[in-house]
Amino acid sequence: MKPRRFLIVLAALLACAVSPVFAQESAPSRTISLRECVEIALKNNIDIAVARAEREIGALGVPVEEAAFLPVFTGDLGTSRSISPSGSALDGSLSLDQRVYKFDLGAKDLLRTGTALSLAFENQRQETSTSISLLSPQYITALTLSAQQPLLKNRGRQVTEAPLLIARAGAAAKTEDWKAKVMDIVAAARTAFLSFFAAGREVEVRKAAVELAGRLMAQTDARIGAGAAAPMDRLPAEAAAAARKEELLRAEAAAQAAADDLKIVLGFRSPGEWEERLAPAPLQEDISPPQADETFEEALRRRPEAAAQAERKKQAGIQEAVARNRTLPSLDLTVSAGLSGLAGTPNPSPLFPGSTAAFTGNYGDSIDQMFSGRYYNWFVGLKSEIPWRFDREKAEWARARSALEEQRLLDEGLILKIRAEVRKARRDLESAIERIAATGASVAAASKNLEAEEKKLSLGRSTTVEVLRSQQDLSEARLAEVRAQMDAHASRTRLWRAVGTILEREGIALR
Repeated sequence: MKPRRFLIVLAALLACAVSPVFAQESAPSRTISLRECVEIALKNNIDIAVARAEREIGALGVPVEEAAFLPVFTGDLGTSRSISPSGSALDGSLSLDQRVYKFDLGAKDLLRTGTALSLAFENQRQETSTSISLLSPQYITALTLSAQQPLLKNRGRQVTEAPLLIARAGAAAKTEDWKAKVMDIVAAARTAFLSFFAAGREVEVRKAAVELAGRLMAQTDARIGAGAAAPMDRLPAEAAAAARKEELLRAEAAAQAAADDLKIVLGFRSPGEWEERLAPAPLQEDISPPQADETFEEALRRRPEAAAQAERKKQAGIQEAVARNRTLPSLDLTVSAGLSGLAGTPNPSPLFPGSTAAFTGNYGDSIDQMFSGRYYNWFVGLKSEIPWRFDREKAEWARARSALEEQRLLDEGLILKIRAEVRKARRDLESAIERIAATGASVAAASKNLEAEEKKLSLGRSTTVEVLRSQQDLSEARLAEVRAQMDAHASRTRLWRAVGTILEREGIALR
């Protein structure tokens, strides 16, 4: 191959090998803090939007059920005419012509005690061509008030208000579920950022270990050149440098994976956001031990999951009471009372001369006559309905009892879970704080030990292997310190979430 062509091919290969690294390094960089991660996650997370929509749906179910206790007004306005053949000699003609004008008003209302009230005001104007009609036109008015009260089945305020109470409990449960989802996202954002931050710190520790190995190799080369060491002394340093380089590559890959995990929690969607390089800002939070109020009792009071479960258990209790009531036979008391009036123009009749003079008048006269109380009606009655053996009702009651027992068990399980979460988070935080102090002392001791071994090596009283061992001890101590610090931050996040104070700690107000 000619030299010129060889150089072109070599340049192309180098460009292909360097381009991914150059693209990674040239990608835009952004420093992001823990607070920013929480805000972005709350803004972009889809699960929170879904939970918010479910909360709104549950809240809108309450006015739907409340509408059952609002009065309903009815109206009926119509006119009709009929011409039919007549075979009666009393009609005076071969056809019967009738015209009816109707205007009715009414109102219905369901009381919370289960009483159903109805008020009907009926008005009718009728014209007829038959000679046997006493009045034409005639005005008929009636005012009737009725009430129906269940005595056994569907009796009582609890049964009547059951759909409304269930809707309110469901709306409250959805609201608490939404709060819990917000807390979960805040905790997930904090945890993802802490993992990303810890991965970055590990990369720094691994780089420092590589630099220490490189410095030892340079010192060893100088000693070999001065005749103070044999060439074989360089081999342990070379092996350690290669191993630490491999550990650094693994740490960098883990840091990139942690960055991708953080972007998933933050809800990044666009390609530009995914290509953006994130750099964690330093943590500004101080690590403090568990507070006196971060207890199991406080968690039961503040955790939205406990409140949501209480509402679901309330729903099951209401449904069980309703199902138990429906195993009774139906027995309804119906009471009604009404007034009526009649007026019109007397129709001359050879059969009943002068018999309708008392009803002579117009629509107003019919109203006056109705309110005079002369013509009235009333009714009192009982209505019963008894199904055969109540098989369906008993099965529904048994299902409701099982559902209530299920909610009770879920409530007990949730209490046990909250207790375990609080206890574990408190122990982990206390342990991590103690580990921070211990690992800090280990780092200081390992650092001094490395300095001593390096001085001894310079005096010829130590070996390269001993220095490498001291460097490894220092790197492991630094990594242990980083992990202890990150475990403390993560444990505190879990404790805040377990107690239910994570939103207050982050300064987040829900509305």
